[in-house]
Amino acid sequence: MRSYVPVVCCLFFAMAAPIAPAANVNDFIDFSLRSATNTLILPARLYVPPPAADPSPRPLILFLHGSGESGVDNLAQVNGNIDFLLAEAKRRDAFLYAPQTNIGWAGSTVLTRTMTMIDRAIADQEVDPNRIYVTGLSMGGGGVWNIITRYPDRFAAAVPICPVTPSPFDPASLDGQSIWDFHARNDSTVSVNASRNVISGILAAASEPVPEYPAFGGLFPNFQYDNNLLDLHYTEFRIGGHGIWSQVYRRQDMYDWMFGHSLVPEPSTLVILAVSLMGFVMICSRRGSGV
Repeated sequence: MRSYVPVVCCLFFAMAAPIAPAANVNDFIDFSLRSATNTLILPARLYVPPPAADPSPRPLILFLHGSGESGVDNLAQVNGNIDFLLAEAKRRDAFLYAPQTNIGWAGSTVLTRTMTMIDRAIADQEVDPNRIYVTGLSMGGGGVWNIITRYPDRFAAAVPICPVTPSPFDPASLDGQSIWDFHARNDSTVSVNASRNVISGILAAASEPVPEYPAFGGLFPNFQYDNNLLDLHYTEFRIGGHGIWSQVYRRQDMYDWMFGHSLVPEPSTLVILAVSLMGFVMICSRRGSGV
């Protein structure tokens, strides 16, 4: 299990967010990785929240785009798919980092470059290294699996959406990470089995029973699996096809869950642990003295 303690251990009922204004390139600064000779290595945009009266570090969301936004124009990755995510970043006073790739999210090089820029944001901006979150859709959803497999101790929570099969896949490295995966049963682009296999692999690696997934066809309702011990959650919509990210990025319960995580226990959690430990010590001492 990872060393952090999630602040939020349960899921809330979904509430749809209001219509978000369309993301605009002007919402972001250029945050591309370039070589010493100014050659573009990794195009990227970064939303920087307005300066706060309290200059304490703020969370950062990493967004990994799908194959339809692949390229090097440094524009396509901040199209309509990111509207609701950006609106929530603004509401939560969080940074939003959106790199762009034309080689996919499976290779070690692109993931290393992505982490290089996250570290740069931590160094140059008021980014909290304990509240880095990652989400992505389709090819980018597979990228979520890949990056948290390669960097298991850097992300406080992960939200893959209709993700492709990760490469490589090491379920043991995902055991104990805070994950909420979304997929639609009738997805004809990326089979729902891609998510089911990863969830089952994580559970098997943790010696936890695998859920009985709904059969295909028929009118079986949405499927929800929650393992609070592992902080592993899986939502399978009955319908929705491949483009479910718009409804996922409108869910306030998803954001409440995600932003409720940190890589270190919150002060309130530390107090609870300390009080519990003190009580345990007092009980043991009383027993030892025969009281």
